[in-house]
Amino acid sequence: MLNLNHDDAPALLRERFVVEIGIRQAWPYVTFADHRDEASPQEVRLYIDSSFTVIPGPAVPVPAEEDDEKLRLLRLAEVLNQTVHDVTVEDDGSLMVKFHDNVCLRVSGHSQPWTTHDVWWLGSCPAG
Repeated sequence: MLNLNHDDAPALLRERFVVEIGIRQAWPYVTFADHRDEASPQEVRLYIDSSFTVIPGPAVPVPAEEDDEKLRLLRLAEVLNQTVHDVTVEDDGSLMVKFHDNVCLRVSGHSQPWTTHDVWWLGSCPAG
């Protein structure tokens, strides 16, 4: 299992591409694969426990308590098959993932009242 801090995200995600989106238990996720080793691509998953936006698309934060799963997945579908160009972690803990086709995923660094851990984190993918 990966145990990474927020500072690891930029180097780890840069130039990976999105192969999967979904919801595991309560958390939306985005799975990234490393295409540099096509024989056995390494995958890492970004779990989200905060509001997020995908641009272009609805640039309105998606509060977890007010949004349904279908809308969250539709918004994340904008990043499917996209390759990461740049990743930054902002001072407030927000994560900005910029893709080559001018698509951006921004995960808020602010927690919800029920959040008991990080608002986003990177983990390994469950064995399929």
